Order: sequence, then structure tokens, then C-alpha cells
Amino acid sequence: MFFLNLVNYVKSLFKDAFTRLGLFKQPPPEEDDHTGDGYVLLTDSRIGSIVLVPVQVVTAMIMTNLPVIVYGDFVKRFGDEVMKKDRVCSVCLEAMEKRDEMRELCKCSHVFHRECIDRWVKEGRLTCPLCRSALYPDPMDFGRPDAQTPATVSWTMTSFIN
Repeated sequence: MFFLNLVNYVKSLFKDAFTRLGLFKQPPPEEDDHTGDGYVLLTDSRIGSIVLVPVQVVTAMIMTNLPVIVYGDFVKRFGDEVMKKDRVCSVCLEAMEKRDEMRELCKCSHVFHRECIDRWVKEGRLTCPLCRSALYPDPMDFGRPDAQTPATVSWTMTSFIN
């Protein structure tokens, strides 16, 4: 037992040293590494009822539908004023460079580094980190076979039920 603990200790020392020297990078997080294993309560305005939707379904739809853009294109569209006031990703607090891949949120047009907002969503957070508007736009379709057009779903409450 002592030998195994010693090996693990030496291993962690080397890992820390290599990380500090920039020779070792942490592996990317697992795709389904999130804490949102519950449900989200939504109201379906078409039929006036509450719909209980698994968080995994909502997060998958958010990840599929949030557009990936280059920050430089976002700046061109909204003008250089964006560069002066919105240059920092509010999730990681790092500067946004013109070549960075971003995700633009549908309702509020806030932008964040792609990997930052992806991690945010995978952790089960379903609102904008800045203004708390819902990340999924209305109308929303949860793949109902009877839906000819997307169902209009309004967010009344986001609640996790375990």
C-alpha cells in the first residue's frame, strides 16, 4: 500500500511539473460531463400545459442551434464599438480575439468563447451568463411527430428535478 501511494505521489509531482512547464495539457472534458441530470419545466402555449423535458434534450438542442461565428465577423456586423466594451468573455474572463470562435446567443446576441458557453450548457445552465435570458429561442420544437411547425414554448420556470 505504501509503495502504491508513493508511486501516485511521484506521478502527481511529475504531472504538476510538466503542466507548469507547458509540456502537459489536461485532456478535454468528456462530452457528457455535466451535472444537469434532471428535468426542465416548460409551458407549451399551443395546448396550455406544462411539459417536462429532460435537461439532456434541452442542452442538445441548444448546442445544435446556437450559431458558431468568428468574433471578427461579429465585430464587422455590430461595429467597432463592440470591440471597446465587449472584449472579454464573461465566462472565462479572457480577451476575445478577432479570430476566436464564438457562439452568439439567439435572444440577447451576447457572445462567448465557443468552448466556454459549451461547458456552461453541458453543466446544465440554460440561461445567458450575463442577462439570464433563456438560451433557447422561441419557437421551440422537441421533435414531436405531430408538429408541422415548431411548437411555441415559452419559458415560465427553469427548474431541475432530480
